Amino acid sequence: MCEMENKELKSEETNISESPPVTEEAVEKEISQEQKVEAQTEDNQAENVQQDNTQSQEQEDTIEALKKQLEEKEREVEEYKSLCQQIAADFDNYKKRIAKDKENMYYEVVADVIGKLLPIVDNFERAISSAKESENTNEEFLKGLEMIKKQIDDIFSKLGVEPIEALNKEFDPYLHNAIMHVEDERYGKNIVIEEFQKGYKIKDRVIRYSLVKVANAN
Repeated sequence: MCEMENKELKSEETNISESPPVTEEAVEKEISQEQKVEAQTEDNQAENVQQDNTQSQEQEDTIEALKKQLEEKEREVEEYKSLCQQIAADFDNYKKRIAKDKENMYYEVVADVIGKLLPIVDNFERAISSAKESENTNEEFLKGLEMIKKQIDDIFSKLGVEPIEALNKEFDPYLHNAIMHVEDERYGKNIVIEEFQKGYKIKDRVIRYSLVKVANAN
């Protein structure tokens, strides 16, 4: 047993004695190698940091570009929206103008037709007045005339035609045509005291002016 331990000790001493001696150059070489490894590691870390910074910058640039595109699209949307609103407003004005033109055309046609019929209506009213004043007038005949006159008035009303009020009203040059003037203390100034011919209007459009006598005109 002791002999085996002695042999092992001698073997270890032999291995130690056979190992090459550690020189300063070998130490420096090993240090240099470690420094190179550290430098490589630092370079890799720096490169990784640079790549991260580059990627981060690229992402920021991409986000900024997307923001600009979004702003541009929003501006275009606002322009289209404004254009649509303008078109809608123009179309609404167009519809109102067309409706107004149609209304004016309707009133012009009605005024023209009624204006041509008014002399006949005047003669019809004179016939009724004459029949009422005559002692020989048949009552049934007079009722028939009055019924026809009422039908005429109803048609005028449905068309929007109405007689112009004149008698005992203040003279209005936009509605009345004064063909006589008198001074009479029984009336106020510019008062219509007699109507020679009835006037008619449709809405604000005069079909025919009232022919009147005015008292105490200015």
